Amino acid sequence: MRLCIPLAFLNGRGFCYARAMKANTRLATLLIAALATLVVGLHAPVAQAAYKDGLVLVRQGKWAKAVKEFRELSETGHAQSQFSLGLIYHLGRGLTKDLAKAYNLYKASALQEHPPAINNLGMMYLNGDYVEKNQAIAFIMFERASAEHAQAKDNLGRCFENGWGTEQDIEQAMNFYELAGDDGYKLGYYHLAQLHEEGRGGAPVDIKQAISWYQTAGDNSFAKGYHRIGEIYELGIGVPKDLDLARNWYEEAASKGYDPSIVKLKNLK
Repeated sequence: MRLCIPLAFLNGRGFCYARAMKANTRLATLLIAALATLVVGLHAPVAQAAYKDGLVLVRQGKWAKAVKEFRELSETGHAQSQFSLGLIYHLGRGLTKDLAKAYNLYKASALQEHPPAINNLGMMYLNGDYVEKNQAIAFIMFERASAEHAQAKDNLGRCFENGWGTEQDIEQAMNFYELAGDDGYKLGYYHLAQLHEEGRGGAPVDIKQAISWYQTAGDNSFAKGYHRIGEIYELGIGVPKDLDLARNWYEEAASKGYDPSIVKLKNLK
């Protein structure tokens, strides 16, 4: 399951990914920028300009200055800044990690219907971070955010796949993974491919479909999809082993700068 992290937060010097929010869940990336928001007490263009200044500071790794910028905007009711400051507290960047403050800032932003904040509240309920673990509330949050938020669609797919907060429904899982990918969250395509490859949740194993969706992920700049096809042919997973084909797919991924494929090409004989 995924915590929403806007693109700017992934480019700052010194940013270090947390390996886990809890032992059984991995913190990962979101490749979607924060969306439009309601502003209370401050003229919207001025607020948005100041918010963009805060994102520049994040990219530069100037966390203390970014916190100051976001905090001032948050106090005016700026939903994006409330979300971003909550995320900083959630990750502990430039200040002490504080899940209570993260939760309250996400909540303030979510009350203004800011989808990334609603998604991250869902993650907190799913993981039991600060709040009592409640998969049903998490599902509701992901569903509420999903109309305007691709990553929430992917999280809904995971809920339907695993029966978290709802009845297990593999068809719905497939549907939401595809919708997430179509809306720009390419990991959705990869999750759909994994479901077909591994037969997750009782889905029929279909290597041909898996390869097709891994390729779709790769074609949409998610190079790990190409890499996985290379592994399938290298190891002969549901297909005859074919090192030439494996090498071709690793080359495709390597051409996009995917380091594991570059290593594979050096070692593949």
